[in-house]
Amino acid sequence: MKYKAEMHSGRGLTEDNLVFLAQKAFSNSSNNPEDYRNMTISWAQFNRENLPGRNFTFWQWFDGVVELMKKHLKPHWNDGAILGFVNKQQAQDMLMSKPNGTFLLRFSDSEIGGITIAWVAENPNKQGERLVWNLLPYTTKDFSIRSLADRISDLNHLLFLYPDRAKDEVFAKYYTPPLCMCTNCLVLIISTYFLKEPAVMRLEPTALIPLLCFQPQLCFCSSKHNKEIIR
Repeated sequence: MKYKAEMHSGRGLTEDNLVFLAQKAFSNSSNNPEDYRNMTISWAQFNRENLPGRNFTFWQWFDGVVELMKKHLKPHWNDGAILGFVNKQQAQDMLMSKPNGTFLLRFSDSEIGGITIAWVAENPNKQGERLVWNLLPYTTKDFSIRSLADRISDLNHLLFLYPDRAKDEVFAKYYTPPLCMCTNCLVLIISTYFLKEPAVMRLEPTALIPLLCFQPQLCFCSSKHNKEIIR
């Protein structure tokens, strides 16, 4: 409940999520929820002692996840697109039974406030062998430049969100509409600029940067997302 309130989300933590967190907090590999029912965590385990092999505590790691979600990933969490609390081995086991191009999103074990994409594909160095690949984690800094949805759109080898949903079905509504540099749009922008600023004798470079398609009915590179916006 506290997690849902903190995230302002209707999606809370599942029992599998809680088991994952307990494994991390207690450095325990058991998958049985009953093994953790009566366990208590000390303050030292929670926020003083570093996690094994890391230079940060459990709380620092978990707080980083929550902050990343609140700032950049909440819609995708609410949509169920982020599995999140899955370790690297679990991700590999889940993906190896799926077609090439299947991917999932999980929180990084090695980076505070990081999320990584794992996907299954052919090994380019060995014919017939399949591998699970992992991207370096994305952080708030990365998403301040380009959103998660747009980054997923950029990666053509990502085809299906685990278990079997076409990626565009899940993420297309969050894609940034494509830029338009067609002749029709550039002419309209230049004309509009001079109409608004008749005393300006030269065209500023920024006036040549269209954001969206202005004449979708005449533009070959238009999409259903384009709108007629004139600045």
